[in-house]
Amino acid sequence: MWPFIARSLEISTILLLAAIGELLDERSGVLNVGIEGIMLLGAAAGFIVGDAVGGFVGLLVGAAVGGLIGFLHGVFSISLKVDQVVSGMGIWLFAMGFVTYWADRYSGPLDTKIPKIYDLSPMFPIALLTVFLIWFVLAKTHIGLKIRAVGENPFAAEVSGVDFIKIRYLCVVVGGALGGLAGASLIISYLGAWSHLPTKGLGWVALALVMFSLWRPLILLGGSLLFGFLWQLAISPETIYAGIPAPLPVLRMIPFIMTILFLVVISTETFRKKWALAKPESLGIPFFKE
Repeated sequence: MWPFIARSLEISTILLLAAIGELLDERSGVLNVGIEGIMLLGAAAGFIVGDAVGGFVGLLVGAAVGGLIGFLHGVFSISLKVDQVVSGMGIWLFAMGFVTYWADRYSGPLDTKIPKIYDLSPMFPIALLTVFLIWFVLAKTHIGLKIRAVGENPFAAEVSGVDFIKIRYLCVVVGGALGGLAGASLIISYLGAWSHLPTKGLGWVALALVMFSLWRPLILLGGSLLFGFLWQLAISPETIYAGIPAPLPVLRMIPFIMTILFLVVISTETFRKKWALAKPESLGIPFFKE
C-alpha cells in the first residue's frame, strides 16, 4: 500500500509545482496555457543533463529552462501585448515538436537518480514548502499585495507607483521555473527514463487545478493531492484492488474526465456568480498604458 501512496504523492508533487507556478502567473494577470509545453522542455533538459551530470543538476537545469520559456512568454504577452492564449499555445506546439526532435533520440533509464527516503522523493517536501511560501508571499507581504493589485487592476496599481511590468515578469519567470522543475521531477524522480511526450497531459490538469482552487494556494494543495491519487489509481489500480471491473484504458481516462467535470462546474452561471471575485479581474487582458 505504501508504494502506491508514495507514487501518488510524487505525481501530486509534479502537479503541485506546475500548478502553483501557474497560479502565481495568473494572480499577476498573466495566463499561460503553455504550461504543458514548459513541463515538456523542462523534462527533456532535465533528462539529458541529469543523465550526463546528475539528478540534482538536471532538476536545476529543468527549472532554468522553464524560467527562460516563462520569460519568453512574458516578452510576447507583457511587452508585445500578444494574445496570451496564442502565446501559450505557441509554446506548447513548439515544445511538442522540438522535444520530439531533440529528446526522442535518447532512450533507456537514467544512469543517475536522486535518492529517496521511504520511496518518497525529496521534491515532495520542497513542493509543500513552495506552496506555503507562495501563500505567505501573496497573503502577508508587500510584494504579494503588488502582485494581487497588478492582477486585479494594473492601471490603478501603476498610478499607485507599482511597476506592473517588473511584477508580471517576476511572476512569469518564477512560474515558468516551477513548471520546468515539475517536468524535470517527472522524468528524474517519477519515471526515471525518457518516453515520447512524457507529460501525458499533466500540464493541462495543472492548469485546470488552478481554476479548481479558485486561485488559492491551500485549496490547490488539496486538489493536487486528490488528482495525484486519481492519476496513480488510473495507472496501477491493482495496487489498491485487483478486482476492479473497469478496463485499464477506461481507468486512465478518470483524471481527464474529472478535469472536464470540474471545468464544466466552474463554468456554470451559478458558480460564476458566487465565486467570480476569486478570479483576477485582469487575467489574460493585455495592459496598454494611456
